[in-house]
Amino acid sequence: MKDTRTHDEDGIIKPGAKLSGNDYVVVRLRDSDDPPGRILLVRNPSRCHHGYTICTECADSWELDHHVDYELTGGGRRLREDLDTQRAALASNDSAEDDPGEPGTETVDSSLAHP
Repeated sequence: MKDTRTHDEDGIIKPGAKLSGNDYVVVRLRDSDDPPGRILLVRNPSRCHHGYTICTECADSWELDHHVDYELTGGGRRLREDLDTQRAALASNDSAEDDPGEPGTETVDSSLAHP
């Protein structure tokens, strides 16, 4: 990642940086009174510095130690929508794999049939 006026080469947002709400997600450390922080949203997971920035692939791991406030920014809402879409697609694929097909179309092992 390129070091810019808003974030460093790891994607850590610099103090006082002015960012659009579409560019970050607000997180708060669980079990802590620390103030919330901003995490740079990366839309392409292969470019994400998981642990420093957030994307659809690492959002679940951020949720282990942080409360992710998806609804506070446009970036957070977009990330939540992408995660919901991704999870719905996975659930749809899982249920399609579990579906044995139409009733009566199962194959029968002929060696088990009685003469």
